Amino acid sequence: MDDLELLLPELLLNTPDLSTDRIRLQGTLQQRLPSIPGAGVESFFMGDRAAEAEAMARAIGVAYEEDRQRAIIMRAKSRAEERIAQRYAEGRY
Repeated sequence: MDDLELLLPELLLNTPDLSTDRIRLQGTLQQRLPSIPGAGVESFFMGDRAAEAEAMARAIGVAYEEDRQRAIIMRAKSRAEERIAQRYAEGRY
């Protein structure tokens, strides 16, 4: 009887969690997803300062060209609005 009382607390501490969520997830938490071929951490970093500067210069050039094109379009819209307003003021609408 004394042996049973000594083993009882040990048995209660070693029982696994048998909830439905734990059983459903059993064996899935330790598995690692497969890696994507050709995708590594190295591709996210540039090791060369010249390459980084070139990428930055290219990005600035693209932004400058977009801004220039947007300014051309806005000037054209503004001139068109002014022509419409002038025609309306002169009564030629």
